[in-house]
Amino acid sequence: MHGATEHGATEHGATGDGASEPVAVAPEVLHRRVLAWYEVAARDLPWRAADRDAWGVLVSEVMLQQTPVARVLPAWRRWLERWPTPAALAADPPGEAVRAWDRLGYPRRALRLHAA
Repeated sequence: MHGATEHGATEHGATGDGASEPVAVAPEVLHRRVLAWYEVAARDLPWRAADRDAWGVLVSEVMLQQTPVARVLPAWRRWLERWPTPAALAADPPGEAVRAWDRLGYPRRALRLHAA
């Protein structure tokens, strides 16, 4: 059977002419392969730490929207040093959040975090 499995998982097999054709893969196999790849290729990012609180993860998720990790890392650290909790951010005016957002782009994201 070629194409997607009932859950949509496929991989590509060689057809002999240099092209590849989808080959069905069981969802469990795909799941194991993705986890194995992650074990080898995952970047060590501070918001992935087991002891990271939900606020730090939320800030990273919002900052990472259309912004490269390399630009987010220093901004994320500064942000959490200044506002370690949502309450700390809410205590400052929204304009401070926008200024601290600096060069990440799309400053409305800072306002959304402030409103959260």
